[in-house]
Amino acid sequence: MTPPLGATRILNLEDSDLDAALIEEHLRRAGIAHETQRVWDKAAYLAALEAGDFDLILADYRLPTFDGLSALELARSHAPDVPFIFVSATLGEEVAIEALKKGATDYVIKSRLGRLGSCVARALREGEERRAREFAEEESINTRRRLSAALSVAEIGTFEWILSDDTVILDERSLEILGLDGASVRLVEEFKTIIAPDDFARVREAAYAGRGTRERFAVDFRVEHRHGLVRDVAAVGDWFGVEGGSNERGIGVLQDVTDQKSTRERQAIVVRELHHRVKNSLSTVQSVINFTLKTSPDMAAFRDGISARIASLARSHALLTNDQWRGILLREVISSELAAYDDGSRIRLSGPSVYLPSELAVSFSMAIHELTTNAAKHGALSTRDGALAIDWSIEREDEVDMLEIVWQESGGPPILGAPTRKGFGTTLLQRLLTMQIGGTVVSTLPRDGARVVIRAPLTDVSPSPMGDARAGF
Repeated sequence: MTPPLGATRILNLEDSDLDAALIEEHLRRAGIAHETQRVWDKAAYLAALEAGDFDLILADYRLPTFDGLSALELARSHAPDVPFIFVSATLGEEVAIEALKKGATDYVIKSRLGRLGSCVARALREGEERRAREFAEEESINTRRRLSAALSVAEIGTFEWILSDDTVILDERSLEILGLDGASVRLVEEFKTIIAPDDFARVREAAYAGRGTRERFAVDFRVEHRHGLVRDVAAVGDWFGVEGGSNERGIGVLQDVTDQKSTRERQAIVVRELHHRVKNSLSTVQSVINFTLKTSPDMAAFRDGISARIASLARSHALLTNDQWRGILLREVISSELAAYDDGSRIRLSGPSVYLPSELAVSFSMAIHELTTNAAKHGALSTRDGALAIDWSIEREDEVDMLEIVWQESGGPPILGAPTRKGFGTTLLQRLLTMQIGGTVVSTLPRDGARVVIRAPLTDVSPSPMGDARAGF
């Protein structure tokens, strides 16, 4: 039979039919909804304990083949959380005390069954309260474990500032963050030895301001670890207790934010640099568009010219992006522009490994593009037998590294005379290399092929991080 919803399941160890009936009647009169399973020997009692899910155990103290204390011992072993009440005709004071010491919840003399209902109700209520406390304690333990795990993963420490004696209690993580060993309880004055003087005053000011307004306080400060290592630390806390009372304290967390601060600073630098580069790139694009418009005879020529020059800018930007905008190998710049014209023998590159800073890379890339375009239209790269030699070197002049690039064409169409006007390429070379980076461009047109000598100062020349691994074309 299934017990009614909410009914108390009772295991009754009782050998007397009459006493069992009286117990049932008194439970009914007390208004206790219940379902009782009655047993009267050890075997049945033990089987019920092992199989049942009971809310309460009632047991006679004296049975023909069994005794109440043995029943209590079995109950504590198999169902330790279930209330156990002795209901017996004979239970002396000494026996009752012994039973209570061994874990019995209560006892009722059969001659006074009128108090059975209240005893059962109290035992059930206390059982519920005990289970609630145990659940709350378990939840508290689990909460502390989860909090500890979360703080550990986030590498956050905790602190408690007790104002009455001006001490701070630190957990293990906070000691590590502050570079301290030993005791977890410290006087506030001790922190003057590790916190930067200006920061120490600021920390106290922020904390006391939060105390006055009862608002959360947050402050960053620097601490000096052993061996001079300086770390940035963030503290956030709240105040609890009555202001000025003995229990007033500030509780909060500490976190080492050195890496985050460095990251933010690097991001700020990157944003400023990006703004600078975008501005310069847009200026270059604007210049290219304006000059191409001025020098193009029609829109078709403008379209072709602007497309090729923007593509050259894009290639140089791609090379810079691949190297995180630190710079580009000069050989890479030249190779990128000439790749479409090289058959393995007609183009020769010779020079040391030069790493162009990003500030110069775009200018040189555009210059090489213009020389390549001119050679492909009118010079050595416009014929099958044409050849091109590009040599570069670095010399020290007046405490400045000077890069010299010699562009020598041969085997192209014969040059019959100087051009009647300057094209965009020549103008761009002059403006780009002379005005923007302080270089010089000398162009000569001997009959056997154009020769261009570019000289420019390199204020920040650095060797290639790849060495000569990219030396081949």
